[in-house]
Parts: sequence; structure tokens; C-alpha cells
Amino acid sequence: MQSNKHDRLFLEILKEERSIVTFLDSVFGFLYRCTDFFQHQNDSSGKVGFPGGVAKDIVQKLFQRYENQTHYEKQAAVLGNMASNDSDVPSACQEVVLGIEADTPEPLIVETSNGALRKMEVNEEKNVREVYNGDDRGTYRWSQTLGDIDVFIPVTKDIQKAKQVNVKIDPLHLQVATVGQEGSCVLIDQTFPHRVIPDECLWSFDGEHVQVNLEKKEERWWDRLFSSDPPIDTKKIDTVIMTSDLSQEEHMKVEELIVNQGTRQQFSNACLEQPLEDKNFNHDPFS
Repeated sequence: MQSNKHDRLFLEILKEERSIVTFLDSVFGFLYRCTDFFQHQNDSSGKVGFPGGVAKDIVQKLFQRYENQTHYEKQAAVLGNMASNDSDVPSACQEVVLGIEADTPEPLIVETSNGALRKMEVNEEKNVREVYNGDDRGTYRWSQTLGDIDVFIPVTKDIQKAKQVNVKIDPLHLQVATVGQEGSCVLIDQTFPHRVIPDECLWSFDGEHVQVNLEKKEERWWDRLFSSDPPIDTKKIDTVIMTSDLSQEEHMKVEELIVNQGTRQQFSNACLEQPLEDKNFNHDPFS
């Protein structure tokens, strides 16, 4: 797969650096020494560097993408369990170790609700993740959280480089086109039912798909990606919000609720443990 074609190289660097921190330090050091990643444009017509704050936003956005992907994969495993009809119960728990250096991806092993183990192919798990809270429309798949949307658009085999892809994102419109051996081809040219924030949207190319990450203007669940799409069943949307998606203010409110709940529970336990004679049930308030 094109998406992990550099994994062996990265793995060698990671082994040499011996820790994630020093590995990341090497990556950012390379960007500092050999690219204009940390350079700020002096004006809007400058061709060197990024406008102020954009480089940092890119790093944060990419981190959020893969953090969300981890959540999607967990949900995909759950959905895979629900879809399994296997009834073979193993005699003991089995541990599956995924080999980093394997040429062929190992199938994902998931445990069903009745304790059985089921092999879930990597492509199947991936497809489930790509339609999490979304839909598979054939020419594209989309998934969503409360704040953003990921769109996965497959391309033909003659599209090998990102420079062959042209993506244009407007608040209410998405256009994705490619230029291959047979000329240009428009893959997506559609209107959104709700607004997105173009400056906070990203797109990438992994050799098989164009992946577009859209930041919603408002936190809300979409019942379709494009206005012309049929609606999805919003009753089936997983509305659980990860704590990482909460703002600092929302985090503080949640922590306050937890503390208050703990205080009430402690008070309740203290009352239950108090002897009956201490509660003065027979005390006459008028005596």
C-alpha cells in the first residue's frame, strides 16, 4: 500500500533515535533546517513559508486526524463484532501480535459478544471506519464526528502523485479533480448542506484515495454529505463525544460534575453508615 510505503524507513530512524520524542525532534529539526516550514510569509504575495499560525494548525489538524482514526478503528471493531455470526468459542483467550515488518497485513482479530473470535480483514475494518456515522456512496465514502468530516475518494491507478490531484474547498462547495493519462477527470463537484471552514480544512493523497478533512462551521450531525445525497438514518449515529473533542471550558464542567457527584455519594454513604440512634427519629422539636 502506498500509505505505508515509507514505514520501513521511518522504523529504521525510530530504532536509531530509540524514542518517540527524539524521533519527532529529528523530524521537526529536518523541517527547520531543510524546508521553509517554520518561515513566516512577509506578505500575501510571498512564496516562502506559511502565513502566521498556519504551520501549527497543520500539525494540530494532522494529530487530530489520526487520534480520530484511532477512535474510528475501535468503533469499527465493535461494529464488526455485532455483524459477526460466528459461534466457535475458543478454549482460551488468544493474543494476536501484529508484525510491523510483515509484507502482507495480518487480519484483525475481534472478539464477538458471545466470546468467539472472528477474523476481520484489514480492508473490511478500514471500510467500516470510512463510513462511521456516514455513508458509502460508491464513488466516495464519508465519516463524521460532531466537529469534522472525513471524505475518502478512490482514484484510478494512473494517479500516482499528489500533484495530479486538484482540490478546491469553499464554505458550501467541494471540487476534486485529477489529471491522468487520459486527461482531466472531475471526481467530485458538489454542494454541502451546511457550511465548512475552508481555512481549517486539509486534504491528502495516499496513492489510492484522496482524503479530505472538512471542519464544520457548526457542531452538528449531518444527515448527508452533499445536498443531492439521500439522507442517512440519523437514529443510528453514534453520538458519543470523545473527551479530546471537548473544549477547556467543557472539560472543566465535566470535572465539576464528577467532583459534585463524588461529594454527594460520600455524603449519602456517611448517612447510611450513621447509627439509627444518632438520627434522633424520636426527638420532639417542640420539647
